[in-house]
Amino acid sequence: MDRTSELALMDEIADLLARGTTAMAPDVGRVGAADLVGPERTSAEQRLFTDRPLVVAPAAAIPRPGDFVADEIVGIPLLVVRGDDGVARVLLNACRHRGNLVCQEPSGNRRVFSCEYHAWTYDRQGRCRSVVDRVGFAGLGEADTSLVAFPAEERHGLIWTRLAAGADLDVAAWLGPDLDAELAGYAPHARHLYAGETTSFAFNWKFGVNTFQELFHLAFLHRKTLGSAFISNVSAYRSYPLHQRLTVVRSTFPEMAAGPREQRSLFPHCTLVYVLFPNTVFVWQLDHLEVWRFTPTPGDPGSCQVGLWLTTEQEPRTEGARRHWQRNWDLTTATVYGEDFATMANIQRTLASGALPEIVYGRNEIALQDYYRDIGEALRSADGA
Repeated sequence: MDRTSELALMDEIADLLARGTTAMAPDVGRVGAADLVGPERTSAEQRLFTDRPLVVAPAAAIPRPGDFVADEIVGIPLLVVRGDDGVARVLLNACRHRGNLVCQEPSGNRRVFSCEYHAWTYDRQGRCRSVVDRVGFAGLGEADTSLVAFPAEERHGLIWTRLAAGADLDVAAWLGPDLDAELAGYAPHARHLYAGETTSFAFNWKFGVNTFQELFHLAFLHRKTLGSAFISNVSAYRSYPLHQRLTVVRSTFPEMAAGPREQRSLFPHCTLVYVLFPNTVFVWQLDHLEVWRFTPTPGDPGSCQVGLWLTTEQEPRTEGARRHWQRNWDLTTATVYGEDFATMANIQRTLASGALPEIVYGRNEIALQDYYRDIGEALRSADGA
């Protein structure tokens, strides 16, 4: 973030604090339960994951040639691997012979990937290097035997894809010039992956994103954990086309803002939360980044897969540094998993029961209102309406 934007954002927050308010929508919003957890809507939302650019992993998850992660998004098995040429590729994790997985480990480093069914073998670029009975498959060329490749791009420390082979991918255009420039400033803190995991949770994928889209709950849900570190229900908000930025205000902000203007600094007195439509949350946390990715479980509107990665500028080299990052990881998972996600599971059960017809979003929950409006418009656009 450039200095002009930083000063403008600090002025905006100071004004909100002075007026005792937060960023507001014009009116209260309402979203029906069927549009939140209904099976028809959930089925339609699958298109959000194949029509648009998505984050698949931090680039730091595969730093060296041969490093890979095997993943799955909306039922599509993926193999994200760095080739000998240093390029990160997103491949369909499916043998071109009969469709069996060519890699069943979640991560690691390999020179080749070999299908256990008939031993077709692939290199780090996804090219088929070995077919046991070449006579039996005479006439097949490289295009027939190489792993299916999805478009891929590394940008801002993240690996992006579109889950449509042959599709165009332009991440800068997808983000827009302002957001693209802003995210570029955080790339140094994505160089090293400290920890990452993917976990299943019993709530709709959208509720995972919603966890980060309002600050009203900080003083209540997190009262005994991190609530005192932040000023609840005060947040600056910016809407980019589809994407969002929320500014979480720390309790140290007012004292800093009272000082000379030339000495003011947004960091470490705020945390920035970016929602990258439709399913990724990118959190700038003082000296590290959190990347959250929420994907629906195919056929189950009440379940999702949550990917979490914590990245830092450099690998911790001392025991003290490792303890520091482990404390960050433990606090994040204990608070978000144990408090936020437990609450989302409660909401999921309530709405799935059919007893509550809709949810109300207040004027102070502007990001949530925009998000559900954007999802609805994206689905209507996909239908040609």
